[in-house]
Amino acid sequence: MSANQSFDPHTGPQPGGGAASSLNDAPPSAARYASDAPMTGEPVKDSEATMWAMFSHLAVVLGHFAAVLGWVGPLVIFLMYKDRNRFIRFHAAEALNGAIATLVLSIVLSILLTITAVITFGFGSFLLPLAGAPQLVQIIFAIIGAVKANNREWWSYPVNLRFVK
Repeated sequence: MSANQSFDPHTGPQPGGGAASSLNDAPPSAARYASDAPMTGEPVKDSEATMWAMFSHLAVVLGHFAAVLGWVGPLVIFLMYKDRNRFIRFHAAEALNGAIATLVLSIVLSILLTITAVITFGFGSFLLPLAGAPQLVQIIFAIIGAVKANNREWWSYPVNLRFVK
């Protein structure tokens, strides 16, 4: 370690000699949906925080390709790390909220489009594939969220229902 570096046991050496800027610190003001709850668990290294925050978004993508289980991965990550790191909690909550909102919206759209198909005696059935549009949008947001988490950015989904903070 050089003379102009400081060391933090959770994040490793920090260039410039200043205090370590941890992803567990208070989020920037732009991350208005981040929780301000105290972190009571064992701290996580920043490199691990980046990885788990990214995985919370990628789990949504995998969940949508496997089935309609895009919410399972972010839920597990949220429950495991919610008291250990604010950055992971924020990204897992964003991914979980997006996945739950997508599931609810897809169910509502499926019901409405099915009713439309029945009322129009089957002519409206060509609209039924639109029920998958929320999953497509969620996959795009999740990929963007994974890239942002990997770059250590606090990024909120542009459109999201906030069930979990």
